[in-house]
Amino acid sequence: MESLLDTSQARNAKDYATGQINSFIENVEDLTHALKDVDTPEIARVKAKVKIALAAAKSALSDGAEQVRTQARQATRTTDTYVRDNPWQVVAMAALIGIAVGIIATRRAN
Repeated sequence: MESLLDTSQARNAKDYATGQINSFIENVEDLTHALKDVDTPEIARVKAKVKIALAAAKSALSDGAEQVRTQARQATRTTDTYVRDNPWQVVAMAALIGIAVGIIATRRAN
């Protein structure tokens, strides 16, 4: 149950971060469109740098998302393999963690 909540929270955080980055990129694109009528050499140079930076940011964002997905899949496969190969060790670890959390919760309650 907690892993589902953790996954949901991670997904919400990822969606929020992606939304913020996309919003930033859109704002920068709007700024470059607003400056399209300004024809000074300095503005043209800055617009060229911004376009290059935007392309790099979009590429990095998509590459980063794919890398995270790949690492998550690998971690899932590794965990699944370990649990299938060592079920009793996993049960023992879960019990020990449960006992530790219970002890800590009891101490905090008092």
